[in-house]
Amino acid sequence: MKDMNKIEDLREVVGRVFSDNHSSTLRSMLLSVSRCGNVCYTMEMPSQYNSGNKNPKKGMKKQPSWLVWNAICS
Repeated sequence: MKDMNKIEDLREVVGRVFSDNHSSTLRSMLLSVSRCGNVCYTMEMPSQYNSGNKNPKKGMKKQPSWLVWNAICS
């Protein structure tokens, strides 16, 4: 991701829980944005609906920043 405004948008919302289609629970939290801005680190969160009784996978997940930006900011 080259757009510095989008990178700053992400850095401003670190800690936000967002809908994440790439998470087993469909919810993740943005933990951090890499120095270069190309990568975000996220963590799965419990489903707010508890559908399927899925527990979040443990640990951090590395995702492209454009993907996280689309989920949170667009």
